[in-house]
Amino acid sequence: MAESVKVLQLGEREYAAEVHESNQTTEHRVLLTQDLLDALDMPEPDEQRFVAESVKYLLQRTPITALPHDIDLEGIQSEDLEFLPEMRARMTG
Repeated sequence: MAESVKVLQLGEREYAAEVHESNQTTEHRVLLTQDLLDALDMPEPDEQRFVAESVKYLLQRTPITALPHDIDLEGIQSEDLEFLPEMRARMTG
């Protein structure tokens, strides 16, 4: 499953993510919060990279066509206990 995730900042902590996988393309609106960035516990993380890695994380668990249009990463953090530790590892690796 080789995917490509392109991220564009729309506003403060609001991003558009375009996901290409095989012959499919989907578009998503991804929201971050300062609380989530604080929980990441990293000095000034690259938000665009964090969004891209978060979408890739979700694609490992969900088919591209099942990803919601609006993705609230704080909601993902609340529902998935593996999310934040995995994001820390990806952002430092």
